Amino acid sequence: MDSKRKEVIEEKRSTTIENPDFSIVWEGQPSGLTGKVLSALHLNFTWYKISKDELLISKGFFNRHTDSVELYLLKDPDLSESLWQRMWGVGTISVLVDSHCTSIRAGTVLTLKNITKAHEVRKLLRDYIEADVMERGISYYDKV
Repeated sequence: MDSKRKEVIEEKRSTTIENPDFSIVWEGQPSGLTGKVLSALHLNFTWYKISKDELLISKGFFNRHTDSVELYLLKDPDLSESLWQRMWGVGTISVLVDSHCTSIRAGTVLTLKNITKAHEVRKLLRDYIEADVMERGISYYDKV
C-alpha cells in the first residue's frame, strides 16, 4: 500500500463525534458546452461531490435531491470521452454500485457527466474507494 492510501486511511480514522470532518475532497459540475452555458446563466443545478466516505450527486433547483453512496459500495470507476468531450476537455466517469444502499440498487451505474480534469478525478475517486475498502477490511471474490 503506498503512502497516499495510508495517509487517507489515517485521516479518516482521525474523525470522531467530537471532531467531525465532513470535508469534501472534490466537487464539480457538468462542464462542456452546455454546462458552461448553463453555469454562465446560473442554471446548472447538478453538483458532484466526493468526500472521504461517500459520493454525493445533487440535482434540482426547487426540489433538490441528493443521492449519497458510501465509497466502499462502489467499484470500477471508468472514464469515457467522446470526440466532442475531448474537444472541450471533459469526460464522463462511470462507477458501478456493487451492493444495495438506501436509494440505489446493486448493478446500477452512476455517471458523472462532462467532468473537467476527468482523468485526475477518476484517479482520486479510485484511490478513495480503495482506501475505504481497505479501511473496512472488505474483500471481494470473483466468480470464475
